[in-house]
Amino acid sequence: MEYKPEGLKSKNPVLGLVGKGISFDTGGISIKPSANMGYMKCDMAGAAAVIGAVELAAKLKLNIHVVGVVPAAENSVDANAIRPGDVIGSYSNKSIEVLDTDAEGRLILADGLAYIIKNHNPEYIIDLATLTGSCVATLGYHASGMFTNNDELAQSLYAA
Repeated sequence: MEYKPEGLKSKNPVLGLVGKGISFDTGGISIKPSANMGYMKCDMAGAAAVIGAVELAAKLKLNIHVVGVVPAAENSVDANAIRPGDVIGSYSNKSIEVLDTDAEGRLILADGLAYIIKNHNPEYIIDLATLTGSCVATLGYHASGMFTNNDELAQSLYAA
């Protein structure tokens, strides 16, 4: 999805948003424990945030060009499920050996990031995802992890 206000100068930077959209995550063949399985419908929170951000930019008529990409899938168990040890192809034409089928989020994010770079070449990219329990264990439930190679962007986001 894309929002570009009329009259926006072409030299304005493009903001790319990529949101993880796993509609339900069982962990695949590397199945998750059942105790919190019911919460795995929330594994699409990154996708929802991207859709909401692009919609909000349009409703507020912000003077910014925003492109949103929402790679989406369901990680379930069936006869066609990816197995640990399988080698799959990615959007960027790289081969990936899957060692843990519960690491599906980074696979679809990699494809979403490759897609947005190839097709829109944004100056800034932000990905949003419920990617790993390690961030929750480290930061708790009231903060998010931020990783960037752009210190200026990081400072702007931190200040906001």
